[in-house]
Amino acid sequence: MCYLATVISVYNDRKKLNEQLLKSLSKQNEVYEVICIDNRENIFGSAASALNYGASLATTDILVFAHQDIYIKESNGIKKFVEQIKNGEDGNIYGSAGAKEKQKENIGTYTSGLKYSGKIIRTDWKSMEVSCVDECFFGMKKATFDNHPFDEKLCDNWHLYCVEMCLNARKMGNKVIVVPMQMHHFSKGTVTWEYMKCLKLLSQKYNVDFKYLWTTVYKVPANMIYINMLLCLWFLKHKMFG
Repeated sequence: MCYLATVISVYNDRKKLNEQLLKSLSKQNEVYEVICIDNRENIFGSAASALNYGASLATTDILVFAHQDIYIKESNGIKKFVEQIKNGEDGNIYGSAGAKEKQKENIGTYTSGLKYSGKIIRTDWKSMEVSCVDECFFGMKKATFDNHPFDEKLCDNWHLYCVEMCLNARKMGNKVIVVPMQMHHFSKGTVTWEYMKCLKLLSQKYNVDFKYLWTTVYKVPANMIYINMLLCLWFLKHKMFG
């Protein structure tokens, strides 16, 4: 069978995967190659290593990475997303949500939260260039991925692996683009100490190339003095108040 694209997801909760991501995939008009990486036994220590493994199994020219707790509301949702990737330039990274430098609010037509929302958010834009896209749902051409897989050394946890890829793409002169997707993410997001340490490593790697790390969670200067202060404050706050 000839698939339009490959959808890759690493999961630790089979029920969520079945009832959220896979259920919505089953309602798509097109049939996709689906690769689900079972990490219930903690075989993989990071998202980067798990998703790199998943990508190595893909047989299509376009890769889409999705969290287990994503629900795509429209039956042609992935097709429209994949067409943007297919028709776009090599080296670009695409996502359903993102952050644009100097803009406080995140960009996207998604809903989020532990309770499902079927709300459809209309927009008149077809795509928008941003600083980075969120890791809940993103994709690129396989050739783009092969040129720069997820950095398993820097992102040795479950955070910021896509942000690193976005920063590299922009450094190489490529674009990071949000595509409007009608989808729901069953999460509010969490920031852990591992996230904060990874944020510091990203700043160390890219502070010469970029003045800011503008993510969907933190929007901060890529300045090591500032980043170190941020980590100290985060640590003290969670040490004192949990």
